Amino acid sequence: MDADPIISSALDIYSDESTVTNVENRILNIKTDNPKVHNILHNLFYDIMNIEFNLWAWLRNLTKYGDFYLQLDILDKYGIVNVKPLSVYEVSRLENHDPSNPKLVQFQLEEYNELSRSSKPGQMYENYEIAHFRNLADSNYLPYGKSMLEGARRVFKQLTLMEDAMLIHRMMR
Repeated sequence: MDADPIISSALDIYSDESTVTNVENRILNIKTDNPKVHNILHNLFYDIMNIEFNLWAWLRNLTKYGDFYLQLDILDKYGIVNVKPLSVYEVSRLENHDPSNPKLVQFQLEEYNELSRSSKPGQMYENYEIAHFRNLADSNYLPYGKSMLEGARRVFKQLTLMEDAMLIHRMMR
């Protein structure tokens, strides 16, 4: 659906409107009375995560898929030193999978094998190692988010089927 010009423009508008800068020419405003906390958060968001550059694309993927994952590189005594976006197709959120710890949340990456064209369960990550952003517009989609395009999916599919039928009809004539 993202290849359609109208739908692609709608996703672009969501990202544009979500990343409007304020009077200080900043996307994000950090409000705290503690200057140390302000400096740490400013370093995280602007130096490590580079949200001035990355946030627009991250939000576009969030609105497109309903979910967005960031793998956090964490070092002792330093905290988060790098972030890496992950594909929504490769990440599974695991909840209620451990009866001894029902509140445990983990993430599992799937490893895709090019030769066999199959995927298998890969590395497990703890809840603090992955930042999961999700659009919680509808609880029917939990533990994942709902795409902003979900309402248009059926109509888009009908449109493509009608276009294909029209093309086949013209070719048969």
